[in-house]
Parts: sequence; C-alpha cells; structure tokens
Amino acid sequence: MRRLAISVLAFTLLSSAAIAQPSPPAPPGAPSKEKPNANPCRDEVASALEKLRKSSWFRMDTNMITEQGPTTMQIDYVLPDKMHQKVTVVATKQKSEIILVGNEGWSRQNDEGWKVLPPDLAQQIKGQMQDNVMSQQADVGNYSCKGRTQFEGKDVLSYKLEDEPSKDSTAPKNEAFRMFYVDAVTGLPVSNAMIVPGREDKPLFKVVYGFPLDMTVEPPKEVAGDAAPKAQ
Repeated sequence: MRRLAISVLAFTLLSSAAIAQPSPPAPPGAPSKEKPNANPCRDEVASALEKLRKSSWFRMDTNMITEQGPTTMQIDYVLPDKMHQKVTVVATKQKSEIILVGNEGWSRQNDEGWKVLPPDLAQQIKGQMQDNVMSQQADVGNYSCKGRTQFEGKDVLSYKLEDEPSKDSTAPKNEAFRMFYVDAVTGLPVSNAMIVPGREDKPLFKVVYGFPLDMTVEPPKEVAGDAAPKAQ
C-alpha cells in the first residue's frame, strides 16, 4: 500500500485551499468578542470556497514537495462523487492514478493495468473527498486583503493567511505564508500557494483551479482480473 500513500494522503492537501485556524474558545459565560463580518477578507475567501463546492465540476493542478521530491498532482472532480487523480514524481517519472465513481474505485501504477480498489480503501477515499471537498469548513482562518493583482494573466484579488503569533518565544519561526487568489470577475478560486519570502516564484506548494468544459470522470474500460469473471 506504500505506493498508494501519495494518492491517498494527498487528499489532505488537495482541497485545503485555506487552513482552518480556529481561535481558542472563550471562557464559559464570557461575552463573544467576534462580530458579524468582523473580517470581510476572511468572508470573501470563504465565499469563494463555497462557490467551488457548489460547482458541478472543477480541476486542481498541484505542484508540491514530498518525501520523494518535486511532485505534480492533477485531480478532476465531477461532484458529488466522481474523482480522477493523477500523481507524478518528477525525478523518477513514477505515476499513479485513482478513479472513484460512487462507491467503487480503481487504481494503477505507471503503465500497468487498472485494478479494483479494495472496498474499504475506496470508502476511505470517498470519505476523505466528502470531508475535504464537499463539507463546508467551519473556519477558513484569518485572512488579510492584499489587493488586486495579476495571476498568470488573470485579474485576481489576493489574500494572505495571517498566522497567530506563537506564545513560545523559543519555537522556530515559520517564515512561509499562504496566499489565496480569487477571480475578480467570477468570485471563484484561482490558486493558493505556500510561499517563502524572497522565493515568491518558487512556492513550496501551489494549486491552480480550472473548469474544463469537456471534463468527465468515468470507470476505466479495462480492469485487470475483472473481464473474465464478467464473461463467465
């Protein structure tokens, strides 16, 4: 199952367009300090993610660093229960794919034939898709507005996720920060990225959202070990 680890665990990254960072709970009986629309920037990010969840289909192209080095991942979603994921390790050219349609799933490695996923693994992936893609996030985090800019030729609104300062002064400071970009016309997400200051052109993690009109997700036509039993 190790060779499927990237494909399965990638779900924890693929739809986390905003990292939830809930504030610590107030003491019992204490008045709430949060006011409606207290952070309009956060609300705009949440609205973009809600529009994405209500889309009939969308694609996510991801570039990230894993334990195996630079890795690309493309995931097509046809909501509510279809998904096609392709993962490629850049250095070794190793590839893996997963297709999910309803309660059934299939996988393959490199140029090998498609194989049926065990039912428990298919259900696990379906559950991750429901949790990370379909379910509304309780808190997308505190964002600040960084204004209108250009992203790969598109006019976008940019937002920065503001981390809470650590109370432990001895803890190492994480310089990386997350940026979120929203189409200024449609209000849909365009990209989100984890960036290190001074290396803005080489993000640690970058997702680009797309909406191809011809995108479909269907079960594989040929599955190893599946044709013979059906023929019988």
